[in-house]
Amino acid sequence: MSSLPLDTPIVQARLQEIRQRLAERGWIEGQNLRLGTRFSGSSEAELAQAAAELVRENPDIIIVSSSAETAAVLALTRTMPVLFGTASDPVGSGFVRSLERPDGNATGFSNNDPVMADKWLELLTEIAPETRRVGVVFNPRTTPAAGETYLARLRRAAAADARLSLGPVAVMDANGIEGAIAEFAGQGSGGGLVFLPDSFTFRHAAQCAKASARYRLPAIYPFDTFTRQGGLMSYTGGRDEASDLIASYSDLILRGANVAELPVQFSRSFELVINEMAAASLGLSVPLSLRIRATRIVS
Repeated sequence: MSSLPLDTPIVQARLQEIRQRLAERGWIEGQNLRLGTRFSGSSEAELAQAAAELVRENPDIIIVSSSAETAAVLALTRTMPVLFGTASDPVGSGFVRSLERPDGNATGFSNNDPVMADKWLELLTEIAPETRRVGVVFNPRTTPAAGETYLARLRRAAAADARLSLGPVAVMDANGIEGAIAEFAGQGSGGGLVFLPDSFTFRHAAQCAKASARYRLPAIYPFDTFTRQGGLMSYTGGRDEASDLIASYSDLILRGANVAELPVQFSRSFELVINEMAAASLGLSVPLSLRIRATRIVS
């Protein structure tokens, strides 16, 4: 189940990767494997309906794309194996008891370890050294444990720099994105934004990037989806690892492994993507130190 429409290029590419890696392990679609796909919709009601339909089909494994889909499915079943392609905070969200031993029916992969929060703040102030106020953007409904993980780490990192102040910027629905960012921008100069890993902001990536640009706020995002839609910079775990892990864990479960004993895994590689056009529109130059470290520079 995907939080993005199934015809989106990134979804098509990910599905193809999973199919290929499953085939490498002996699971051939149309022979010994049936792979169904479902879009989770653009609202909470549609998400709940999609999750209910999936559970009624009683599959051997349910693969979900993000925290929101994971929560919706786990609200309906605590027996069917659930593999998440990314989850912002699996322990804090109640998906698993611990990263090492989930002890439930869910496990999977996360692109963003909370320790990356320190890096987001470092990169933001490196490309925009005039930043003095940092707004942390997330939806408390879809990222309920953010205050205990990412936000707490960001506060500790900001406290080490006397020049920085930091606070949450809550966005509760799509109509509130622009207003929340505008309100933060109106509080004074030197503002910058850190967007937390959040299925809500991911769904509305273009709107988030446009609002940040409109109010001339440098921002760092947790996925390159944002930079491809006009955002300034993203830093995230490597995506390719997720497809291999999902295929590997699917293979193990289909052969009898207990999902409760398969540890949650985090990225071992990281991607820094910078949008040079977005930087120029903000009057920022990309320093050589970032150019050298960037995985990609887009314009």
